[in-house]
Amino acid sequence: MKIAIDVDGCITNTNEVDFATCWIYNQKVNPDDDTLYENNHQNAHKIFGLDDVMDDDFYIQQRKQVIEENLMRPMIYADKVISQLFDEGHEIVILSSRIDSYWGNAKRETEKWLKQYGIKYSKCVCNCSNKGDYCKKNHIDVLVDDNPGYVKGANEQGVMTILLLASYNKHYKNPLNKFASCWPEVYKKINQINKALRDIC
Repeated sequence: MKIAIDVDGCITNTNEVDFATCWIYNQKVNPDDDTLYENNHQNAHKIFGLDDVMDDDFYIQQRKQVIEENLMRPMIYADKVISQLFDEGHEIVILSSRIDSYWGNAKRETEKWLKQYGIKYSKCVCNCSNKGDYCKKNHIDVLVDDNPGYVKGANEQGVMTILLLASYNKHYKNPLNKFASCWPEVYKKINQINKALRDIC
């Protein structure tokens, strides 16, 4: 099978990293603010009162900090499961919406990180803003992601998906999508999909 796999919040502990780095930033600019908030790229400018230029600068600096301090870690068992799928003969496409303007060179930094943790893959694609189109054009059998927007786009193209369960995606519904709570469950779901595809053939 051809399996496309997202990076941030799917292979990596990005949400944990974003919470910590954004909290530190907020304490610098608002030291008396102890508000509990949920940060992500879509609402950081509202939390911190940033205009578009400041918002971009914040994320450029934040991603630079992430790289320099080597803050990203694999989600539990992600490295083992992905490498096992590769060893079993599946084509693994690392498919990320990471953009060069934030990461310097998104593909280079992503490949360096994958190598650091020994994660095996066939191809790495970054700067991908439309994963549904990519999956359709490149005959991807299943997309593994945490972002319901990208999963919806893939489902609309007839591509099967596995959504790694998170608070921000648990209400998504589509017959082409399966949820998985962890990477060992992702492995099980992929095997189920693979068997179903073989049975059809």
